Amino acid sequence: MSHAVVTDRATESRRLADELHTTRLARNEIETLTSRVPGLDLDWAYEIQQAGIDLRLAEGERLVGGKLGFTSVAMQRAMGVDSPNYGWLTGSMLIHDRAVHLDQLIHPKVEPEIGFLLGTDLQPDCTASDVLEATIGVFPCLEIVDSRFRDFRFEPLDNIADNSSAGLLVIGDAAVKPTGFDLARVGAVMRINGQVVGTAAGAAALDDPAEAVAWMARSTRTRGLRSGDLVISGGLTAPVDLEAGMLVSVEIDRIGEAHFRVI
Repeated sequence: MSHAVVTDRATESRRLADELHTTRLARNEIETLTSRVPGLDLDWAYEIQQAGIDLRLAEGERLVGGKLGFTSVAMQRAMGVDSPNYGWLTGSMLIHDRAVHLDQLIHPKVEPEIGFLLGTDLQPDCTASDVLEATIGVFPCLEIVDSRFRDFRFEPLDNIADNSSAGLLVIGDAAVKPTGFDLARVGAVMRINGQVVGTAAGAAALDDPAEAVAWMARSTRTRGLRSGDLVISGGLTAPVDLEAGMLVSVEIDRIGEAHFRVI
């Protein structure tokens, strides 16, 4: 590949990232990249994602960790893929007052997840056991996913370029050291206004949430996963559309509870 082609792709990556960035801020919708960007492939999609993160950092945001997507077999089959993907979390995505405002979002949906707080860096060849050893604590969380693509319809490469549909994140108050129990076997129950809307085991996240985190550590193309990072390991149930007035909660066995109100 010539230097000119590399430069052109880098420039186009920044342009497409800026389009996604502007769309998110304006709460608009755009057509998928796969429908209009010839030659888009996995590496290019992650380059667009990183260019988008660079834009957020340039505006003063702070990187706080990572997120997994497409970790369930059902989601992989639905999207026609055989592996997860990943994105990045910034401090502005964290909700501290347990109130999610719909006017910040385009197509908000919620998924319960198990999060990890890392106490040491993860090496590129790490295993699930290494993740557990490096983890200060696990916590229940509710990820509010959002997409910048029209009608929340997209291909896997679009999702990667769009930072794995990252939106907002609500985490529980306490982190529990994952010792003495199997994260793959813990049960999760998500409720809307007190009514059960989804149940799952931790194994819904790539058979083991710790393995999902290890996969991201082995797969990242840029900074890797570091001490102090928050990493959410993938949705445990199908996503649920959010509407004003909802009280959303998740309880995860042995770990705890997280909740928020939709405003």
